[in-house]
Amino acid sequence: MRSLVMLLLVGLSTLGYADTTVKTHTVSTDTGAPPNVQNPSEHRDVKYRKGALRRKDSLGDGTTTIFSNISNCDTRTGFLIDPVAREYRTYKVVRFSPSSQLDEYRKKNPQDVVEVQSTTVEMGERKTFFGRPARHFITTTKVLDSDKAAGEETVDGWYIDHDTPDNNCDPDYVHTDPFYAIGTALVTPPQIAHFNHTGPLPTGLAVQLIVTHKTAGNSGTAARVFTMEETVEELSDSPLSPSLFQLPSNLRENPSLLGGGSIHHE
Repeated sequence: MRSLVMLLLVGLSTLGYADTTVKTHTVSTDTGAPPNVQNPSEHRDVKYRKGALRRKDSLGDGTTTIFSNISNCDTRTGFLIDPVAREYRTYKVVRFSPSSQLDEYRKKNPQDVVEVQSTTVEMGERKTFFGRPARHFITTTKVLDSDKAAGEETVDGWYIDHDTPDNNCDPDYVHTDPFYAIGTALVTPPQIAHFNHTGPLPTGLAVQLIVTHKTAGNSGTAARVFTMEETVEELSDSPLSPSLFQLPSNLRENPSLLGGGSIHHE
């Protein structure tokens, strides 16, 4: 175990980015939620970034960490931690598929390809968040193949020029490929979206985001609308201690935690 902890700390030698801490508050509403499900629901996350190291603490709807995820983007290894049960498991971070591999998959599986139209408009407005100027972008996504999928998504966001504390070890190319930079929940596996995008791609850290996902209802039923509002509550570039990315002591290893296997399915 000591050797794995050391692997997680190797990334400190490549400090390509400033240390970053971001705390977000998310409120989700679903018009089609069952009566026994809390609606709206809310949760808070705190994400940390130090060089190649990542950590995400999930707080649920409270103030105490209920789950943690620590990963190293150089070694592509990580820990999932349940501090309540005092359990953990190790995992390997799954790599993103480059655009060339996605294109190859689409060519081999044309029956699963869904054409998607996405349009981003910069609204020209300006606000200030955390002392930094923010740009306002609205992106609308629609499915063109109505026989394969249907619905519409809108992402209304304010973005500042700041590194994102991604917990997925994002390679640089994901920020320039609409398949990743925009994405869509309108298309589900084994289907794969092929984006026809116009306009700029939003870049930077989204400090205020409203995502609306609308799917058509069946005959005689209303459309289902899922809305997620995410706000950055705290942003800090203060130095982080390496100990934050170490596995806490006195935990019991549980290989079946969260089903086992790799995570970050890109």
